[in-house]
Amino acid sequence: MHQTELYYRCWYHLRYRFVPKKVKISVIGIGLMGLQHIKAIQRSKNASLHSIVEIKKTGNELAKKFKVPLYKNTKILLESDKPDAVVVATPNVLHETDTVQFLNSKIPVLLEKPISDNIKSAKKIISSANKNKTSLLIGYHRRHNSIVNKVKKIIEGKKLGKIVSANILCWLYKHKNYFNEKWRISDGGGPLGINLVHDIDMICYLLGPVKYVQAFKSNSIRKYKVEDTASVNLFFKSGALCTLNISDTIASPWSYELTAGENPAYPITDQSSYFIGGTKGSVQFPNLKYWYYQKERSWWNRIHNNKINVQKSNETLINQIDHFSKVVIKKEKPKVTGNDGLNSLIIFDAINKSSKSGKKIKIN
Repeated sequence: MHQTELYYRCWYHLRYRFVPKKVKISVIGIGLMGLQHIKAIQRSKNASLHSIVEIKKTGNELAKKFKVPLYKNTKILLESDKPDAVVVATPNVLHETDTVQFLNSKIPVLLEKPISDNIKSAKKIISSANKNKTSLLIGYHRRHNSIVNKVKKIIEGKKLGKIVSANILCWLYKHKNYFNEKWRISDGGGPLGINLVHDIDMICYLLGPVKYVQAFKSNSIRKYKVEDTASVNLFFKSGALCTLNISDTIASPWSYELTAGENPAYPITDQSSYFIGGTKGSVQFPNLKYWYYQKERSWWNRIHNNKINVQKSNETLINQIDHFSKVVIKKEKPKVTGNDGLNSLIIFDAINKSSKSGKKIKIN
């Protein structure tokens, strides 16, 4: 072999041997979040869009737009061309059926939150993942935000002292066209299941396990079967308390979606929606400020604040896809597991029970 030819063969081998292969991901269900996942995959350095599964007519247009195959259901996809992994973003009631099919085929799943519409179904999904030794991630993408991880470090570093209480606002206004999807006006389709589940996961991630739940909810504005407003009290095993107040009928700048700047679909408001207080100080975010006393802690003394400079992440969905891709090739372990999703669902179930009975519900 000529020396020049040998050189180029070695160069070609070294160059392409170490070029990372993109994980081929199919997106199942192209609604509001499914479309966001597609956009995240397209911008990911670690993933590529394999195909989409959508029964509606819009699926044809999207398949042409993104230049990928369209499948009418998951069975046809599995029989035709198996992807490396899937994102399941179908309505909550379909999560078990769709997800278990892929897990049984040993295809890793990123399942859009909540894990399911009921606890029994969620446990079946987790059982299938364990049985097939296949990765299951839940789509609580806020954990992939640098701001959230900075707050967790502040709390774990005891900068706030012992955490006493937290207050979370999720006030927003949903346009009437949002409710054209009938499942959004049925049980599980309201702001508790769609929006507050994110906040439940995040506050548990920051403050630990919950011991008791008490809640009230109302549908007094829109009169749908599902709630439009709710107030939730959480009692943590650490002794800390938390109040979560949510409504999708309030014209307001105070919700995580409008304050974090994660999703370009929502205009940013430069406000905070989370407030966590401890014996030594408090923190507010996503407009990240740390409040403290320089000398003696007393309401008679001036309280100071520092703006904590952390770059706001408007790419959490991309970060999540990148992480998912690394999980698929076994370079990382899931940051948000099926059990995390189950924990949020158990708390969500307790919220519903408490709102009907008015009683405090213990979380086992």
